[in-house]
Amino acid sequence: MGNIVCRMLLLLVLLIQLSGCALLAGVAAGGAVGAGAVAYVKGELEQEFNVPVPKLHSATLSALKELKLPIQEDKSDSLVGEISSEFADGKKVRINIKSLSLTTSKIAIRVDILGDEARSKRILETVNKQLGVSSKAQ
Repeated sequence: MGNIVCRMLLLLVLLIQLSGCALLAGVAAGGAVGAGAVAYVKGELEQEFNVPVPKLHSATLSALKELKLPIQEDKSDSLVGEISSEFADGKKVRINIKSLSLTTSKIAIRVDILGDEARSKRILETVNKQLGVSSKAQ
């Protein structure tokens, strides 16, 4: 009996993991002028951009400023960027930017521990606005 329960739990975990991978595979295949498809996976909102990390990093800082979100931590170089902020109600924001090539990069936004899709989308929409890209976070 206990063996069956363990197998069922393992199967459930595998199904959850595989469903996230399929969504990410679809995102990797997407691409448009300016920005790629948006995916909300496991509490994190992701989008690819046809801009290098420094430009995406700068647009992200400007977006947070526009939203009046304070910058608590900001580290970046030409390949990666990490920004931390916090909403007035204490929900923390973590933004990671990484280079995919010389001219493309990906942003990943997480609000709170489990994620807050609406707030993540609002931040991403503002980043898109700063870059002059029509937002795909719908």
